Amino acid sequence: MPRPERHLLICANDRGPGHPRGSCAEKGGLKLVGLMKDLIREHGLKDKVLATRTGCLKHCSQGVTAAVYPENVWYRGVTEDDLAEICASHLSSGKPVARLLLPDDAPWE
Repeated sequence: MPRPERHLLICANDRGPGHPRGSCAEKGGLKLVGLMKDLIREHGLKDKVLATRTGCLKHCSQGVTAAVYPENVWYRGVTEDDLAEICASHLSSGKPVARLLLPDDAPWE
């Protein structure tokens, strides 16, 4: 694989059941990583985009958190239904999905 143009980090942190801030693992983070890797292949992006599961990205209370580099774009509340749009709009065309953007003033947990 050549050096990727973009790196998508998806939180799969697990704080355990019932944690007050929740965790991305409880909200499906690990499953989203696998689904996104499938979409990246389907869109012909496997030589341009690397998707990686991560530990805590410090926004688990916001839902599954993801970040795209080198743009430093952060998403919150990502679900299975959002993956195709992120792949087609941001990872393919460089246009972030505005409705999923983590606000700049979101507290770091």
